[in-house]
Amino acid sequence: MKKSFLKIGVLALFGAAATSGISSCSVNDIVDVLANALGIDSTNVDSHTGYDWEDEDPSRLEDDINIIDIIDDDSQVMPDLSGSVDLRNYLPPIGDQGQYGTCVAWASAYNARTYLYAKENNLSSSQLSSPANQFSPKYVFYAMNNRTSCDGSYFEEVLDIIQKKGVATLQSMPYTNMGNCAGNPSGSQDSEAAKYKIKAYREININDVSNVKSYLNQGKLIVFGARLGDEFMLADNHFDYLYQQTSFDYSGMHANHAMVIAGYDDNRGPNGCFLVVNTWGKSWGNDGYIWVDQKYLCSSEFAFCGFVLYGFNDVPETVANKVVNPSSGYDLIPTSLAYLDYDDPSDPDSDDPLWRTCEYNVFNAGSSTISSSKNWGICLLYYNAYDANDYGILLVDFYTDEFGTKGTYDDWDNDEARTYLGLASQAYCWNNVDVPGGASVAGSDPSDCFSWTYRMPDDLNGQYYLVLASDAFASIDESNEDNNYLYFTADGNAPINFVNGIATNISENAYVTAKARKVFKPKQNDNSPCQTMITEDNLNTYSTAEISALINAEKKSGRLKTKAMAWRKSAQGQAAMAKSKRIVKAK
Repeated sequence: MKKSFLKIGVLALFGAAATSGISSCSVNDIVDVLANALGIDSTNVDSHTGYDWEDEDPSRLEDDINIIDIIDDDSQVMPDLSGSVDLRNYLPPIGDQGQYGTCVAWASAYNARTYLYAKENNLSSSQLSSPANQFSPKYVFYAMNNRTSCDGSYFEEVLDIIQKKGVATLQSMPYTNMGNCAGNPSGSQDSEAAKYKIKAYREININDVSNVKSYLNQGKLIVFGARLGDEFMLADNHFDYLYQQTSFDYSGMHANHAMVIAGYDDNRGPNGCFLVVNTWGKSWGNDGYIWVDQKYLCSSEFAFCGFVLYGFNDVPETVANKVVNPSSGYDLIPTSLAYLDYDDPSDPDSDDPLWRTCEYNVFNAGSSTISSSKNWGICLLYYNAYDANDYGILLVDFYTDEFGTKGTYDDWDNDEARTYLGLASQAYCWNNVDVPGGASVAGSDPSDCFSWTYRMPDDLNGQYYLVLASDAFASIDESNEDNNYLYFTADGNAPINFVNGIATNISENAYVTAKARKVFKPKQNDNSPCQTMITEDNLNTYSTAEISALINAEKKSGRLKTKAMAWRKSAQGQAAMAKSKRIVKAK
């Protein structure tokens, strides 16, 4: 719906009131008076916004890793972000949310989910004009099952619905008879919706122009939240582009809105512009679209959060027992992991809770010997549960034939290792050791494990996961890549809460799972005791494929080496390097 006669009358009345000295009344106050007189719900009067940002917690939403950007950095050939991009060819016609606070559902379901579907199936504009190929905002609201009105929602709430339940088409659930959105989808609508789930959604840095353009260059539509001023509210086709907003008479729920960014043009205005797609019908703006100055859109004055959606073809799959190369004789499976207190009565540091002991083992469940010439490695790493770009390597157990004596376990050199690998970890092992099929890295007896002393970073604060990655650098062509990982978590797969490097929500001496306490000899393609954090209750967490891709891309880019050099020069790093050691321990 376009700007209503009621709004225009309110603005006129507001001006008259100000002239007559009635300064205590705002536009919204007068809207309420007129709406009540007319029997209209004032919260819906021409707001057609509804982004309930106060219920959003961006710190608990997974940030995108954007591996493509890391690869581009590594190649030293940055993508050309000049010129223009226009993604509207895979968007449905401009929609109109009417007088309901359903903007997040319109941006996420109608525009963004339809865009993914159209791109995956290469739909034409004529096909996109059919409700059978468009997705229903009404379904999203009804699927919440706890609505008492159609006024407002937030991204996590809406995107969780699309990820867990999917979304039905507009053909089966038209945007009509909205009522107070307190209904429920039918069984057939739920069944149809389940066919159109998304794999994941990720938060992006919306306040960086180059970052936003990078996603658009990759063909990714961006859903975002913005604060609207009067210039935006009253925009029409006379606006070449929006470069500022000087007044904000529409406050509260009238000001916060969800839309999508579908392109950019560097030749519009002095700074270039982003193409914003709205859901107020074609009579608003330039046929429903508006160009917004790039610097202004990415300023905190306008956009304050942004998301990209991933379909099942966009994100690497992580499926239990997925056989990658059935002819491979290799399959590395981490079988145990313990996060233990450091206990050495002769060492004064034994009382320091930052000093830990890691006990672990990795089994070669294949039939063929893994030669040390493959230069492969086991890593223990931590990563932020909501921003995997915030990570660190605690230990690296590296197997190579370039160093050490054949058949030994203890020939290693810290300085040489760090220079060679460039990894931010506290100890390295140059193992010149082959691992036969049916044996573990700690020896032929599966009851053995490695015990390794190390120190946690004292500046580690927040929610993190620990994970033991067996072929961390993807050096070995295995029959199963999914079972390379063993995660360490708090109860219920919750992240571990660290305060200055000390875990506050796990026991002092904890094994990853009850199963991991038992020494076991897995068969090829078996699961690890805890090989993924993705569960029905935690669908949007990072997949092991994403974590693996991050490690490899960061190693290749040289950023891991930069981290290592900074860490080793610190007092903490020097202390850790002097003490860290690994021993074989019999259970």
